[in-house]
Amino acid sequence: MTVVFKLGGSLLSLPGLANQLHLAMNQRHGEKCLVLTGGGATTDVVRNWSQTHQLTEEAAHWLAISSLDLNRQLLADLLSWKTVATRSQANNYWNREASPLLLDFGRFVREEEQTSVLPLPHHWDVTSDSLAAWTACLWPAAELVLLKSISLPQPLTLHEAADGGYVDPYFPHVATGLQKISWCNLRASTIRIEPWCASA
Repeated sequence: MTVVFKLGGSLLSLPGLANQLHLAMNQRHGEKCLVLTGGGATTDVVRNWSQTHQLTEEAAHWLAISSLDLNRQLLADLLSWKTVATRSQANNYWNREASPLLLDFGRFVREEEQTSVLPLPHHWDVTSDSLAAWTACLWPAAELVLLKSISLPQPLTLHEAADGGYVDPYFPHVATGLQKISWCNLRASTIRIEPWCASA
């Protein structure tokens, strides 16, 4: 089965990130793992540009998408994982070896939005949390794993998590279509993927 991992952008400053990621990935050993990188400080630059220059939401959206690609390139350098933009590319790699793959989300979203019936609003309520959930729905993936810098208090519904700032405001709207959502604090002393079974 395919498992989509969303790496929070704040984790890009984590010393030993590559090792922590491997510990998380090993808990889904043998699965087809697809990794989407969050924005973090890189996307914050776009937020500042948006405010300073009064960018349209559409312009800011695509600049923010581009910032994810810069972060993905960092992961590619750290881990030597291959990058894919389509299901066919991913399957070609996975047919040869079960190695995690990085998603070029910019290319993926441009192609998928042409035919998708699942809307993806272009505004700041939609961050990489929702982008990962949208990707997991469309792929489709059997599980979405959110790799974060904090633990998730239990129990929380999707809407309570959004209200508390654990995920972005749009996340509950798209995540209800997912089979399974899990959570992992990559800054914890013990790396453990925990099921998040709350409903909207």
